[in-house]
Amino acid sequence: MYTIRPYREEDKKNIQDICLVSMGSENSPFETQRYVLIMFCNYYVEQEPENCFVVADENDEAVGYIVCAEDYDRYAEVFNKIYMPQIRALSVRRQVDARLDMLGHGMFKKDYPAHLHINIYPEYRRIGAGSRLVDTLKGHLKSKGIHSLMLVVASDNIRAQRFYRRNKFKELKFTGSGVAMGIRF
Repeated sequence: MYTIRPYREEDKKNIQDICLVSMGSENSPFETQRYVLIMFCNYYVEQEPENCFVVADENDEAVGYIVCAEDYDRYAEVFNKIYMPQIRALSVRRQVDARLDMLGHGMFKKDYPAHLHINIYPEYRRIGAGSRLVDTLKGHLKSKGIHSLMLVVASDNIRAQRFYRRNKFKELKFTGSGVAMGIRF
């Protein structure tokens, strides 16, 4: 049993844990964990919590999430000001990785200004929660006058690519490190 609900501040620790587990970084060195959280979690819940939703279990604990930046230009401005210095402090290599990741989203900003990240604990996958999260975010963005959304998925993550295709995302371009996928609604 699960529900989809808006993100709340008290969900942050669970979302960070889900992020690390889903990305295979829960046992990684501190630098890797810090990088993953800065890039794929912290900006969204700290700067755009209104664009974040969770899968909550029967105890109302977050067991999955979808986070979104609704406007790439605003995202890039804030990310570069607040979060890039944190990444730079980790290493030059991580800074390069971050810039490349941002480029993957930035190249589609005109047609797809919003981008997302989604992660769910393995035991809550394949029960429809991911699709419900995507539908919830799409409805939320549409109500704000935003009619397109994109993401970049790892090129070797075939299972995730199939999930997005089932949810009507189309392949936009192979970016080198991943596959950019987008949807208009």
